[in-house]
Amino acid sequence: MSALLEVEGLQKHFPVRSGVFNRITGAIRVVEGVSFSVDKGKTFALVGESGCGKTTAGRTILRLHEPTGGSVRLAGVDLAALEGEGLRTARRDMQMVFQNPFGSLNPRMKVGKLLEEPLVVHGIASGKRAQEMVDAMMEKVGLAAEFGRRYPHQFSGGQRQRIAIARALMCSPKLVIADEPVSALDVSIQSQILNLLVDLRTELGLTYVFISHDLNVVRRISDAIGVMYLGRLVERAETGALYERPLHPYSEALLSAVPSLEPSKRKERIILSGDVPNPASPPPGCVFHPRCPKAMEVCRRSVPPDKEPSPGRLVACHLY
Repeated sequence: MSALLEVEGLQKHFPVRSGVFNRITGAIRVVEGVSFSVDKGKTFALVGESGCGKTTAGRTILRLHEPTGGSVRLAGVDLAALEGEGLRTARRDMQMVFQNPFGSLNPRMKVGKLLEEPLVVHGIASGKRAQEMVDAMMEKVGLAAEFGRRYPHQFSGGQRQRIAIARALMCSPKLVIADEPVSALDVSIQSQILNLLVDLRTELGLTYVFISHDLNVVRRISDAIGVMYLGRLVERAETGALYERPLHPYSEALLSAVPSLEPSKRKERIILSGDVPNPASPPPGCVFHPRCPKAMEVCRRSVPPDKEPSPGRLVACHLY
């Protein structure tokens, strides 16, 4: 199966300016050399602590942020090379579901108009045909068509997220990047939204990049996982393999914090010391070494290359 999305060496640095003349004096390396691919119809999850760069990576893939370096290919097309009408056309094939549905929906527009807007902007449909497509999509995400006459504030959080998902799907995209789509919802509603995303993936043949810090949620929806720390991908593996045996010390620490109802599957909690380093001045060598319980002298001196201890699995660690 060929990959729909190919990300290679993706970088995003934000300049640091200071002084009277507002000169660039440094850079915040939010995303640094991230590489992965996602096959059509599959879900790849990016996980890590808050501030690790996973949301910025997702936005940079879609060119909501312009990449500093690296390449992103969607269905074989280099997105960085697109400009003007070419980029506008490509945006129909890639959409994003944001973490806060209330913040991402225009409070002054009725839901029906919110969903109709992408169809009009991209010249897909208008008038009666657009209304028919809006009604069909509302029902597809579990909302009655007549709800299109309401404003976003008249819905619950779960309903607003369904509207956000519907809006993302109006242009029939190939790729959907879901940025913490259930983190602001109650647990019972989270389950409903996850089930909806899984059903839509099957029904519409969607491909997801799913961004989350909740490893229980990720396990349920993803086929493969990339673990990020301070802008870097420290481990990449199929979901089952990662949960069965994490290789990177950071992955081990994250998974040790996941609660389990089965006593036999509970792990001893690994408490990481210190705080996440400043991305404007990352530590030399392995960026995780100041907090790593297994750090060696070589970790302080050199950046670990990606190793492949088993087929399809990569880990950036000197232990291997």
